[in-house]
Amino acid sequence: MALCMVTYDSGGSAAPDIPAPGFLARTIFNTSHKVIGLRYLWLALGSVLIGMFLSLLMRVHLVWPGVQIPSLSGFGGTPERYAALTMLHGSLMVFLVLTTAPQAGFGNYFLPLQIGAREMAFRVMNLFSFWATVVSLAGMTAAFFVRPDAGITLWTASVALFCLAALLTALNFTVTTLDLRAKGMTLPRMPLTVWAWFINAILSLLIFSILLAACVFLLSDRLLASQFFSPLTFLSQQPASLAQSTLLSLWQRLFWFFAQAEVYVAMLPCFGIVSHLLSTFSREPVWAERAAVLALCGVGLFGFFVWGQHMFSSGLNPWSPLVFSLLASSLGLPACVLLLSWFGTLWDAKIQLNTSMLFALGFVSLFLAGGVSGIFLARNDLAAASVSDDFVTGHFHLVMGVAATFAILAALFFWFPKMFGRRLNEPLGKLHFWLTFAGVYCVFMPMHWLGLAAHLRPASSGPTAIDTLGTSLASTVGQSFDGSLRTLVTVATILTVAAQGLFLSNFVWSLWRGEKTEERNPWRATTLEWTVPSPAPIGNFGASEPMVYRGAYEFGAQGVPEDFAAQNVAPAPSEPPLRTKQPASAGAKEN
Repeated sequence: MALCMVTYDSGGSAAPDIPAPGFLARTIFNTSHKVIGLRYLWLALGSVLIGMFLSLLMRVHLVWPGVQIPSLSGFGGTPERYAALTMLHGSLMVFLVLTTAPQAGFGNYFLPLQIGAREMAFRVMNLFSFWATVVSLAGMTAAFFVRPDAGITLWTASVALFCLAALLTALNFTVTTLDLRAKGMTLPRMPLTVWAWFINAILSLLIFSILLAACVFLLSDRLLASQFFSPLTFLSQQPASLAQSTLLSLWQRLFWFFAQAEVYVAMLPCFGIVSHLLSTFSREPVWAERAAVLALCGVGLFGFFVWGQHMFSSGLNPWSPLVFSLLASSLGLPACVLLLSWFGTLWDAKIQLNTSMLFALGFVSLFLAGGVSGIFLARNDLAAASVSDDFVTGHFHLVMGVAATFAILAALFFWFPKMFGRRLNEPLGKLHFWLTFAGVYCVFMPMHWLGLAAHLRPASSGPTAIDTLGTSLASTVGQSFDGSLRTLVTVATILTVAAQGLFLSNFVWSLWRGEKTEERNPWRATTLEWTVPSPAPIGNFGASEPMVYRGAYEFGAQGVPEDFAAQNVAPAPSEPPLRTKQPASAGAKEN
């Protein structure tokens, strides 16, 4: 199969896709972007269910280490098995959920629809990327069931395959966005979701190539007896202890060059989705839209340069912590611009509090709460002392894990009618939101307190009896406090995981028995995907190519019958310019 690029002439004379006959062509070899996008979402759904189960096992064993789970007792209770459990949980959640769902899942399905294209640029390459991701998932899971030495080799090979698939997907997204936009779809008219997918694809091209090279070098050392990370050739004239620590630092640099930016690979699509939903359900244009686009670019740029933030404890030269601390703190600037844009959009708006909007608002809350702790971790002294403890775990999960999951759920409730022609149950969705929202705060906020409490040590100037008594009392109270908080975290984790059964029931029921959506645009949205029937047909827009006349968020437009104007609606000759929200300084300058 050759990697071919789909091109259409500007006149729209290309015929829509015709599905090839045969079972294999309709299933395994189906290159439709909508089919591949849905399969990525199914893959992410299965991975998140397994990942949540693994997190529940870890929390149970932290609080009740002697508990025996009958179906899992055969795996053993050694530290290596627990480390494998942690690695599998992190691999599934980071690679197969947070990276796959918002970018490869929703992006594959809706990027061509939102820019007026019929397909992705490279259809066969898109199909190859999906099946490579499936094989990588199978390899990561199988690595848990084999011996540790063989398991780490299998895991490394699976991660390398995932990186290759992610690289090809990022290339596909970049070319599609640049070359296949419909007439009139200029860069300023692109929705923020498209901007986020596009910037994220560029960032993915830069970082997944580094991790792919590092994994190939490591596999070569393990299987082909090469010397990329061997002390025999690297620093061969130095003492063994120095060579070993330097080699570890070399691998850490290659890994964190990817891993720190991976946080923003997971978050960038979520920023675009949340901005899109806040505008749609506030019935207001995005406040300072161009500043929000620049902020998305800033997040990708700054996130690419702060890989050394997580290497403060490895021993860097004296100037590196200062540089990386400043760069990590600078991430607060584009984040604040995004927050101001979201709050400005919500200001004095007609907010519709459906389930999708609730999850979008929950994302804003979690991102703000977790981002505050990120400011403290930008300091090299606290980050070095807090590495791998509960403070970092709570911060990481609030920002990257839970906040991104809220954005994914918001997008699913929003686009479910377009993908399946039915609607998710709103009362059940709202109950699921409130239980999950309260649960994740009860899980991860106490982790911040546990992390801070772990660094508190009673100071003593001399070995007096009073000092000894005070130290003993403080230790007893601290252990009791830690035990109570850890029990609270575990109970909250159990209840939060159990609450996801509401979502699973809602999802399965709505697929088969949910309320059908007769109209194309139930949310009265403005972007192009809502101008086609639901579910979207083969070829998306038929024989004629859509024409774009407006921006992506023209709410409150005058001269149109409703409070919004779709992007493909031509303006009337007498229609006045759109009234948009803008900063007060810009308005004063115009006045």
